[in-house]
Formats: sequence, C-alpha cells, structure tokens
Amino acid sequence: MNAIQLLIIDAQNDFCDRPFAGTLPALPVAGAYQDCLRLVRLIDRLAEAIDAVVLSLDLHHSIDLAHHTLWRDANGALPPPFTQVTAADVRHGRYRALAAAISADAEQYILEYLQNLERLGLALTLWPPHCLVGSPGANVNPELAGALQRWESKRFKTIDVIEKGRNIWTESFSALKAVSPYPGDADTDLNRHLLDLLAGPQPVWVAGQASSHCVRQTVLDLLQYGPADIAERLTLLTDCMSPVLGFEKMAEQFFNDVRQRGVRLTASSELGRGRP
Repeated sequence: MNAIQLLIIDAQNDFCDRPFAGTLPALPVAGAYQDCLRLVRLIDRLAEAIDAVVLSLDLHHSIDLAHHTLWRDANGALPPPFTQVTAADVRHGRYRALAAAISADAEQYILEYLQNLERLGLALTLWPPHCLVGSPGANVNPELAGALQRWESKRFKTIDVIEKGRNIWTESFSALKAVSPYPGDADTDLNRHLLDLLAGPQPVWVAGQASSHCVRQTVLDLLQYGPADIAERLTLLTDCMSPVLGFEKMAEQFFNDVRQRGVRLTASSELGRGRP
C-alpha cells in the first residue's frame, strides 16, 4: 500500500451526537460519534500505512456573525438555530444583527456580506454557538484523540493542525479558505500551507464532519485550488462522515458531483484490502 495522507475535518465534541464530560454537544451531527469510532479503528489498523495526518479544528468566539445569538427578529426575539437570513431580510427589518456595539460599520458590512453570499448562490445559516475557543466542545472526540496519540507515538511523527473560524465576520466551512475572505486577515485567505501539505503524490483519505458542510466545502476547494491530480488521489471515507440534519440532500449531491469528477468514495472497512 502506498503511503497515505489522512485529512480529518472538524471531528470535535460539539459535532458528535453523544454527551461528553456530562455536557450535551452544541451542534450534534447524527452518526458523528460512530463515524469517529470507525475512524479510530482505521487509524489503529493501518497506522503503518498512514504516513501523515492533517487535522482541522473549527474554532469560534461567542460573538460570531453566523451564531443565532447575535441576531434578533422583527419582534426582538432570538431566531432559532438554522434560520436562514438574506440581504432582503435585513433591508426589510425581518432580522437584525446586534452588531452596532461591536463596530460602527458592522451593519453595513453585514448587509454587503449577505449580498455577496447571494451572488455566490448562498444564504447565511444561523448556527447555535459551537466549538467555542477554550471550551470542551472544541476538543477532538476523545476516542479519536487517543488514536491520534497512538499514531504519533508509533510513527514518531506529529499531526499537522489547521485552525479555522476565529474571525467573527465571515464563515469558515472549508479548511482551505473562508467563504468570503476578510480584508486584512490572512487566516481567512487561501491556506497555501495546507495546499503544500497535500501537494502529493500520496493518496489522500478524507473523514470528519459534516459531509454537508465543512467536509463538502473543503473537498470542493481542494478540487478548485489543489494540484491537477488531486481528484484521482482523493478518497472520501463515507462511513466516517455524516450530514447535518436537514441537509442530507446537499451531502448526496456533493457525493454525486465529486464522484463524477474522479474522486473515490468508499467505506473505511474496505481500505487496506486492495487499491489504496
């Protein structure tokens, strides 16, 4: 088997559908905990074949453009998580962000941000606060953390960690770039370091959460900005990722699209038994 690069996207406590340390996850993805356990078994079984591991971490502040707690509806009430907000909603007063206390220019920026999303065919989804900096929810699932520590000790190599999401003014689904890079913040621009890590020629296995959002956007960005041969080197571990509830069709369409572009989709149990 060729040396493998393993790319793990946002396999953190707040996305796992299982309480941790007596705490409920903030944004549980149905199936995510079992996804992590299957990934643990893969890492332990094929540690000698996995030559490098890249781990992305979703990290946010309590104040964040995409947290529903920063918004109010026309009656002054907190909108529920998963509410979608458009520029028209803001212009007509259906929703407003509590942004004036942060910056005098924030309200105009948010309106322009929403307009830019619409040009991209997107809308702003409001999420519950999750993976807050320094919180237990931002930590890697403990079983997976243990497997990664065992891999480091066995291979005498260290994991590369990519952090994203700390800019409160833009969304960061992809490990490669923010949805709309924020002026003056290089951390929201295209992550050349990650592209260099995945430059090849090794196969790249992808796992993590969620297949409808952060995994999806990372892979799409890799196909857009990565090396010419990246599609044929990518394998999505479909039993080590799950979609956010209500976004299952988005994940299915993503799988269909990338399969047509040459990306391999398989279950982790099938790896190591033939083609890498």
